[in-house]
Amino acid sequence: MKYALKKLLTTFVTLVVVSLCVFLAFNILPGDPAVRMLGLEASPELIEQTREKMGLNDPVLVRYFRWFTAFLHGDFGTSYSYSVPVAGMIISKIPITLTLGLLAFALTILISIPLGIVTAKYENGILDRAITVINQVIMAIPPFFSGILITLVFGMIFKFFTPGGFISYTDDIGGFVKYLIFPSIAIALPKIAMTVRMLRGNLIDEAGKDYARTAYSRGNNTNGVLYRHVLKNAMIPVITFLGMALADMVAGSIVVEQVFSIPGISRILLTSISNRDYPVVEAIIMGIAIIVIGVNFLVDIIYMMIDPRIRIDE
Repeated sequence: MKYALKKLLTTFVTLVVVSLCVFLAFNILPGDPAVRMLGLEASPELIEQTREKMGLNDPVLVRYFRWFTAFLHGDFGTSYSYSVPVAGMIISKIPITLTLGLLAFALTILISIPLGIVTAKYENGILDRAITVINQVIMAIPPFFSGILITLVFGMIFKFFTPGGFISYTDDIGGFVKYLIFPSIAIALPKIAMTVRMLRGNLIDEAGKDYARTAYSRGNNTNGVLYRHVLKNAMIPVITFLGMALADMVAGSIVVEQVFSIPGISRILLTSISNRDYPVVEAIIMGIAIIVIGVNFLVDIIYMMIDPRIRIDE
């Protein structure tokens, strides 16, 4: 319990620091939101009235605390460009980006763990060497380029999907998930390669330790030692990596959405950055930060439940 409370406090402090950095970063950038909203032809008096109405003349820390308090209450502010609540602009896009990231995460687990076990079990075999070479190639290719290759090969040549033919989850949930499969593969490929490599190394390392040799001496076969003893210990650092990978996949979905013309968070984010629509950009970045920080907190708790040594140390 002490460990969990300590991590929870650290998580909240991290969130506060991130929010302060995000807010200050957008407030030191050149450009006046009031001028952006009214246009260059607006009179100085009208611009000043608008700045006063928007609270832009208040001290920066006052504006930060007002913004952060409202954010904690679910009020993300009003868009400078469209004069509508930010929450209404992004809430319909969140399921798209989140589903894409979760699909990539599910593919990573379903593919990487069996491959990691197989490569470790048949160390230095033909299959192990082939997968190792493929892993090295995949890790060198960024997700956006993988997305371009997947679109070219599976979309334009083999016609497995229609590039740009996105189907909304409100129209057809099955078609929605089906279209996101290939983008999720583009996101998952590097993480699959990294997870396979990590799990393989951990399994080989754990299999050489004293407790594994003791298990063999008691008459356990290779599968018995692997699945009953070695795998659990080898998975501990892998779980930590997968937790960080999940957060990275949700954030990385923004890049891949552009390649596959998916109308997720990325479209609003890029438009808002170009329009200096800071409330929208701040809300999206804070949402991503909350996902990253929250996932890391959950990983720490799961790590504690798996490894009793952490509770003892605390």
